[in-house]
Amino acid sequence: MRIKDNYRIIRGWIRSIFFVICLMWFTGNVSEVHAQDYMLREATGDLEALVGIEVSDEQADEWIAEEKSQDSQDARAGEQYPFLEYGSDYGYQDMVKREHGEQRQALYRKLQEECREFTVDGSDASTVTVGADQYAKAFTVNLSELGLTDLTGYEKTEVYFTFRNDNPQYFWLANSVLYSSNTLEIVTYDEYADGDIRRNTLDEIVNTAETVYQSGISDQDHIYNKVLYIHDTLIEDIEYSEDTTIPISHSIAGAMTASRSAVCEGYAKVMQVMMNSYDIENIYVTGYAGGGHAWNMVGMDDGKYYWLDATWDDQPYEQLQHDYFLVGNENFTDHIPDSPDSSGANFLYELPEASDTDYVYDSSSGGTGDVERLKGDINGDGHINLVDLMKCLNHVGRKELLETEPLKAADINGDGIVNLVDLMRLLNYVGRKSSVL
Repeated sequence: MRIKDNYRIIRGWIRSIFFVICLMWFTGNVSEVHAQDYMLREATGDLEALVGIEVSDEQADEWIAEEKSQDSQDARAGEQYPFLEYGSDYGYQDMVKREHGEQRQALYRKLQEECREFTVDGSDASTVTVGADQYAKAFTVNLSELGLTDLTGYEKTEVYFTFRNDNPQYFWLANSVLYSSNTLEIVTYDEYADGDIRRNTLDEIVNTAETVYQSGISDQDHIYNKVLYIHDTLIEDIEYSEDTTIPISHSIAGAMTASRSAVCEGYAKVMQVMMNSYDIENIYVTGYAGGGHAWNMVGMDDGKYYWLDATWDDQPYEQLQHDYFLVGNENFTDHIPDSPDSSGANFLYELPEASDTDYVYDSSSGGTGDVERLKGDINGDGHINLVDLMKCLNHVGRKELLETEPLKAADINGDGIVNLVDLMRLLNYVGRKSSVL
């Protein structure tokens, strides 16, 4: 009796398996068995999902053949854009600590070369199909031709997403990447598949960099003032995006084009690219802060690193604060960065040790040290912003009178009296109508 029952069960399994195989055959899914879709990082908090998709070698070879048959050099490919040099190399340098480090760096350098060309050459991306999904493929890196055949699938994706973290100027790089055993296929967001749109977007971003950010900074300014100006200008110039599904909100394109909106990734990448433009040492960081989040580390003139989170300093109702501006570990306990212990897209290069205490700027010596309160810095936090403006307004309106050091800081014109003249000068400075108090 038991033998018969077992026989019936086994026979039922065989029928079920046969039915599933037939169903896959007739629905066309058998040909996709080789393709594997890895969700390397799920969308969490403000961070978009990162996906690596393995394709068959046969499909990758077809794409390579198509690229070679269509390859043509656009005259615009040779145009120089200094903005495209505003990348970082922290992730690149970290690769020497990883297995197959030399091959990782060689692939990184190839990505740099190809991305620079694709950004400006005006070529359109080609549409490729993987399973039921379509992707706008920018270009293919043939790893066999480069002799980079030791890299695993996860290592290829780590190189790609590390390159993407280092280089915010390539705003079109998608959150998906395709790869086979011998290739890496780079994908652009659909919005930038058209070469002319991509070029026009780049021109708009460059114009914003020059007119909004760089116009208010002098090369002679102290590193602190440069970082402060970029931070404050970013917060005042854009709005926080509530829609994390819009691709450009995760890149500099959201913050530096007409949309003027971004999520944390966009905030951190604008800080990164603009600090890079002044050779300010900085690192793009992803991790957890009440959800998936992105922020920056900044290397200052005292040789120490500090944390900076422009997103969290952008408060509702136009309130700008500096609670997360160049702070040390003691005041940054609510952020947990990713680490190199993870793999694939969750991998993050090893970060340097941050200072335990906040950065302190000495305006009199142009460096760190004991701070004498600045004119306009009424609350003594080292910054001149809306908080100081409100304190001055309350004093002039006799709602809350200032005394001693705050009163001295509010006397902008130095006539010994704090009145409407001082209030208007402070208003124009905070409102960016005047660069001088």
